[in-house]
Amino acid sequence: MANYKDQFIVRRRENIGGKDRDFAYPVSRLRGVHERLKFHLNKVQQPSYLFSPRKKRSQRDNAALHLDQDQYLTMDVKQFYPSTTEEMVYRWFVDELGPFEDVAGLLTRLSTIDGKASFGSPLTPVLCTLVHRPLFDRISDICGHRGLRHSLWVDDLTISGKFVPGQVVTSIREVIRQRGLRSHKIRYRTGNRPVMITGIGVVGRDLLAPNSLNLRIKQYWQDLHDAMTAEERASCAQRLLSQLGTVRHIVGTKSNVGQRASDQMNMLKQKRDKWISEASQEASKKSADEAAPMEHEDIPF
Repeated sequence: MANYKDQFIVRRRENIGGKDRDFAYPVSRLRGVHERLKFHLNKVQQPSYLFSPRKKRSQRDNAALHLDQDQYLTMDVKQFYPSTTEEMVYRWFVDELGPFEDVAGLLTRLSTIDGKASFGSPLTPVLCTLVHRPLFDRISDICGHRGLRHSLWVDDLTISGKFVPGQVVTSIREVIRQRGLRSHKIRYRTGNRPVMITGIGVVGRDLLAPNSLNLRIKQYWQDLHDAMTAEERASCAQRLLSQLGTVRHIVGTKSNVGQRASDQMNMLKQKRDKWISEASQEASKKSADEAAPMEHEDIPF
């Protein structure tokens, strides 16, 4: 497989956010190998500050860690996946897993594409997290020494506390640089306005749904208002239930927004069931009308 893996690699260029990005990812048998390696690497115990890639942890959990803080610092690692070279991967296999060097070389060739971690592979998120574990552990030590909260979502680092000193930023950027990586998108924010953390708003002790979700719900209410048939109304209600459920999950069922979403969902469920019943009756009536024999006067001969 390692000697002829190129036939199981797809390469393409895609414009994302106004930038052309080159993708190279595994398919078919090579993707199966990546899935298998991912399965085994996911057994490695991860640190508490890691929220993704990690099972049973969500974007909401990541944002909730930073509730009721005064200052927030966010940054990410630039070109995190492409900057993870096959040499880094090889050294991790040798140093952490301890196989023979030829086995580590084989695993490295199977795990990487074009000499680096593959953007689009199911293996890459967990592999890069493990390869760069010493870096993120060092950042964790810096934050812990200052009594700051910190979390990692893939390559997005969030730090919060009553006061985040500038020396923390300097120290973290230096640690990242020493590992051959670069930091960017560095932002300071205060807690008196919504701070977006992995797509979830944080204001004091409250979590907020992103504006894009609220706009989508507004559009779905309008679609429901404009629906002409029971089938269309039932379909719109189902879409609304899904989005309102997301809002309730984000803000919490005990919040005012969460309780309002629950009330709307209960109302929609009752109406949806009614519309589904009406749509079924309409469909049955239409089928019966189409199957009914023609009357004598309707026969054209």
